[in-house]
Amino acid sequence: MFDIITCNVYASSQNNQINYDINDRYFIDEQLNLSYDIKSLGLKIAKLDFEVNFDKAQYFSNTIIETQGIGDFFSSSIWTFSARGVLKNNNIQPKFYNNHIETKKGVGHVSIVYNNNKQNILTRPILSEEKYKTLMNNINNEVIDPISTLLEISMYHPEDICTGYWEITDGRRIFSVEFDKSQINDSNLCYVTYKPLIGFTDKEMEKYRDTPTPPFQVNFVKITLKNKYVFLIPTSVSTTDGASGSIDLTSIKINGESVNLN
Repeated sequence: MFDIITCNVYASSQNNQINYDINDRYFIDEQLNLSYDIKSLGLKIAKLDFEVNFDKAQYFSNTIIETQGIGDFFSSSIWTFSARGVLKNNNIQPKFYNNHIETKKGVGHVSIVYNNNKQNILTRPILSEEKYKTLMNNINNEVIDPISTLLEISMYHPEDICTGYWEITDGRRIFSVEFDKSQINDSNLCYVTYKPLIGFTDKEMEKYRDTPTPPFQVNFVKITLKNKYVFLIPTSVSTTDGASGSIDLTSIKINGESVNLN
């Protein structure tokens, strides 16, 4: 049983977190399936399918992004991501993250194993020794993978709207996302700013300094499961400047049951 309420929200990594006791965490046993269209200039270029399963205070997630339509014409590519970990009282504790990318230019792979408060990272192609040392010197327990970060925001911050800062690693780089509502009056909009931090080329960093990435607008839907557990599901991510691009939710399934988005 679930309720669904459309809203635009922002999350915080520090304030007003939900705290689940052990029984609460073990009681979450849902399967969520989300599908998105990725568009550029109004044209569909890719499809994103996201699945997460919760069982015995653990999560198991898989994501596939595959070019479609005009995106296939320019560069047929597929990205697969997976993550698993543990639901703690007030945050996510990831155990494993993997991504695998296949493009016309070749194949890339990253795996992260979280063990004893350390992250063991394997990449193909291999990072240079200098880049690897720089990456590892800037990673701590709060810098986790993209999927686990999204789940932490979704599950532990549903009441703390439009504030927060996270540093995230994809196993090669570290970047940040920061929510900011101070510049807008519309209570239904949230802005998210992306910033490259570690592992980017000099050219990429120079480009960012000269023309920083404009904020993204993010909308969410708030879902209450079993009249108790609140989840935030992104319904759209769109650019606020330059070429028009968006990621739009097309369907939600909870335990195999379709949810009406209207």
